[in-house]
Amino acid sequence: MRLRFTVALTLMLFLPHLRAQPSDPLFANNDVLDITLTAPFSDIDKQRDKSLTYEGMLSYTDSDNNIVQIESSFEVRGNWRLQKQNCGHAQLWVDLKRSQTEGTLFENQNRLKLVVQCGRQEREQQWLIKEQLAYDLFTSFSDIYFDTRLLNIRYIDTENDGAQRTHMGFFIEHQNRLADRFEMEKVEENSIDRNNLAATQANAVALFMYMIGNTDFSLSQGAPEDECCHNAKLLLSDAGEYYALPYDFDASGFVDTAYAPLPTEAMGIRSNKQRRFRGYCSHTSNLAAAITQAAATQQEVAALVAGNSYLSDRMRRNAMRYIDEFYEILASERKVEREIFDDCR
Repeated sequence: MRLRFTVALTLMLFLPHLRAQPSDPLFANNDVLDITLTAPFSDIDKQRDKSLTYEGMLSYTDSDNNIVQIESSFEVRGNWRLQKQNCGHAQLWVDLKRSQTEGTLFENQNRLKLVVQCGRQEREQQWLIKEQLAYDLFTSFSDIYFDTRLLNIRYIDTENDGAQRTHMGFFIEHQNRLADRFEMEKVEENSIDRNNLAATQANAVALFMYMIGNTDFSLSQGAPEDECCHNAKLLLSDAGEYYALPYDFDASGFVDTAYAPLPTEAMGIRSNKQRRFRGYCSHTSNLAAAITQAAATQQEVAALVAGNSYLSDRMRRNAMRYIDEFYEILASERKVEREIFDDCR
């Protein structure tokens, strides 16, 4: 074992203090929220055209048993899941009429990302639940993260005689609102110098992605003509450091969807269930402390998995087994050196 790890392993990782406002009302409660969405969903799922906007309504019942209705518009989003052979229902942006959200559960919300259950099969519901759970697990690794809210959604299709379906889904906080809460700036550049990333946060993200078996991300490069980064968003602090916030975990081994693309040949792995560390070598001076802190999350992460009542017993056991393998690696100096330090890029 090299000295860099032996000495630094005694250090604890403390993320820089980040000023943050409380979570918005929508995300202040972890209970599953029942909502109804009304729109031409058969057209949305058939056309899957990002240039189109569809008018509709979001409604829910408040704590006083009053039905609250908010005019909304819907747009399709995504790439891989937007293809019909991968997902039976289009993923959505939900734009709320801002003048109607004041005093409601959706106050401060204007544009929300909605993760839609791909189909009616039980396994598709379980994939969605595990993906939302992954967002919860990340909160054990970082003090800054996207808020999410698990949903039970009744869809009313205005283009199919009011046909209805009920599936689970979840909302993801918009990047603009996240930036406001942490008093940071949204980043719109296509790429950044990885050395300008907050190393502590970048290592936390890399270890989290390693835990859930996700290689489908970049913390410094976006797709051509798109803002940085691939399956991550960046915020810029007053100190000039970039903070990476990951999202979209459906290609991870933890979620283990059947439709996820296989890792690229460059990854050197054959399955999404295999792990590959993708942290940056320029951040290794802080990596040992990050590993120490990641190892300290084991009980909290296990409690989040065990306490998720929406997972089936089989899915919960499989998820816990997969997570346990990560902590077993962290407990082995030889594996940490070989599979993490020696595999940085």
